Amino acid sequence: MKRWIIGLSVCVLFSCGQTAKKAEEDGKAKTETADKQGQPEQPVFPMPEVPGMITSAEEARTYLVAHFWDEFDFQDVRLLRSKPVLAQGLANFVSLSAANAMEQKDAVDRGFGTLCKGITENRSLTDSLKYYVEEYLYNPNSPYYNEELYGVYLKSMMENLPANDPLVETYRFKLQLIGRNCPGSKAENFDYYLPDGARRSLYSTKVKGDYLILVFYDPECHSCHDIMMGMFADRSLAEAVADGKVMVLAVYAEGDTEVWKKYLNGMPGNWVIGEDKMAVKDRAIYDLKAMPTIYLLDKNKTVLLKDAPYARIREALSFQP
Repeated sequence: MKRWIIGLSVCVLFSCGQTAKKAEEDGKAKTETADKQGQPEQPVFPMPEVPGMITSAEEARTYLVAHFWDEFDFQDVRLLRSKPVLAQGLANFVSLSAANAMEQKDAVDRGFGTLCKGITENRSLTDSLKYYVEEYLYNPNSPYYNEELYGVYLKSMMENLPANDPLVETYRFKLQLIGRNCPGSKAENFDYYLPDGARRSLYSTKVKGDYLILVFYDPECHSCHDIMMGMFADRSLAEAVADGKVMVLAVYAEGDTEVWKKYLNGMPGNWVIGEDKMAVKDRAIYDLKAMPTIYLLDKNKTVLLKDAPYARIREALSFQP
């Protein structure tokens, strides 16, 4: 799992009508001190100033989301090359946007619109900024992982790029992909094969109990191995499977049958183990951006949790810590 540079408490940005201007002033003070000591000047993220007429924290959050990137110079090489500045700024923006995504959609759309306009108009300079947006919103190991906001980002990028730009089709494909198998929808069907060669489909698989944990895995992936070993050692899961309350379907999705067979003996005997012969990836019906990818389904194959950490699966199933 990647290490993440910065955490955020939204209340740091404003409290009791104060604005984020203080953070910028503090940064400038530090810069002046550094200059006096002969150290190189460090850039500071240019936070927008909340108008004095705004006194409530909710209104301040909304304003900050909408105007977050207004003062950011997308041609300032110092800012764009400063990893701490970009990390801090994006952490703040994503956290604020996530808190306002449903209630203040217009503000979130405006904030991402300004960000994406700056990225697309200065593409020779903004690769690092685009990289961080992708890592924060689309990497499942990120504490800021948020497919809803990632969808807003993709739409905004498409709107700000020329229609014939190759990236438009890439973003359109990603937007379609993240729109599949969302909580509340029925999981996409696919075929898989058992070790004895028998062919089954997700829909034809009879679920024992009320829940199905669907795991796409790769035994030769180190992080996948560690998570899978944790699942193997989980007594609560083992007992739930043994008691017929939960079923686990683990599907090898990398297409190398020999690798799959090599590790079969290490898999739990009461799990259903299969390989899909690359059906899922070739048809792009599940977003397998990291292994393992874990879904929690109910007995009717409705998605309850999508691409969730195993700890969240345990919590949803009320397993004891």
